[in-house]
Amino acid sequence: MNSPEKILRHGRVITPASRGSTAIELKLLGVSEVNEMEGGKNFPDTVAGPVPAPYQDDVQSTVPPADGYILSGGRQDKRDCVNFTNAEMSAKLGHEFKWPLLNVTPGQNFKVEWTYTAPHLTRGYRWFITKDSWDESKRITRAQLETTPFADDIYPYVPRWAHTDKLVAKVEHEVKLPANKKGHHVIVLLWLVADTGNAFYQAFDVNFQ
Repeated sequence: MNSPEKILRHGRVITPASRGSTAIELKLLGVSEVNEMEGGKNFPDTVAGPVPAPYQDDVQSTVPPADGYILSGGRQDKRDCVNFTNAEMSAKLGHEFKWPLLNVTPGQNFKVEWTYTAPHLTRGYRWFITKDSWDESKRITRAQLETTPFADDIYPYVPRWAHTDKLVAKVEHEVKLPANKKGHHVIVLLWLVADTGNAFYQAFDVNFQ
């Protein structure tokens, strides 16, 4: 029987490479830790509370991640490494490091593939991106991100208990990237869970060419 530390939980993006994927490759995190980067789902709110209408019958949100810990879903243990700046990662690794960039073009479709170990009832997916003025020498905070998501992929079915057959976690989905971005940006993707208070957070470094 597996020890509790080795039981895989919940889910993560496996394509394209996320910061979590890079942390696994660097042996800073295990797969189970990247599968469980979860925090309150009402982001960018800062406090726990009901889910906004018309989804108020979903389980209330726990406290969303604090600034500086957004990319790990608020986790401040070993998973904090995904929040690190290039300088912080370089110091931890003992050599120069830069988060790998995914080359993209403005307005293109951005497709992700998930793997799940506990596919909860799913409200949907929400996508945020850094502002044009963001400072990559600092950790990601709400002030570093655009105030509204650039894409929502939300199931409209309410209440959740009457539509359990429809609120299914998607293995593949895609959205259109913003058409007005240039250079390095960070994308924050939330998998919003209907039957718990959390979302699962994934982060990607992209280079708009």
